[in-house]
Amino acid sequence: SRKSFLVEYHGMGNAADTDECARKDMRCWYKDNTVWFTEPKFDIPNGEKFCFCVDSKNNTYSCERRVTTGNNNLVEGEDYTNFLYCNFQSGFNEYYDLHKDPFQMKNTWPGVPEDTKMLLGDRLNRLKKCRGFDECNQLEYGTF
Repeated sequence: SRKSFLVEYHGMGNAADTDECARKDMRCWYKDNTVWFTEPKFDIPNGEKFCFCVDSKNNTYSCERRVTTGNNNLVEGEDYTNFLYCNFQSGFNEYYDLHKDPFQMKNTWPGVPEDTKMLLGDRLNRLKKCRGFDECNQLEYGTF
């Protein structure tokens, strides 16, 4: 069975400023009182609107989520059996040991050894490129 899987999100964004609300590389549009159906409703004077931005292109990321038990570790002597490693398009990285931090409150990427960072980056790139059960399953057994 698979022990690692890929999680990806591609942030939305406008290619260019198209009006006074639009922001380059961000997803924005105007809202007014007609959009609120549930409380709390915003008290926007009738006829007025505001610019609402919800996402940006630099929110694009790829992650490896690994869930396994026993001696199936990536690095001998270290516990890499339950983690989330994410690489953002901007170059920012996150690493969470989900045994110790199940709610992902402390990004421990700065403390990950450099050789392990290289391994995690390589695994994520291979996971993003693999196709089909046989090719992707090689990642589980360290054959590529």
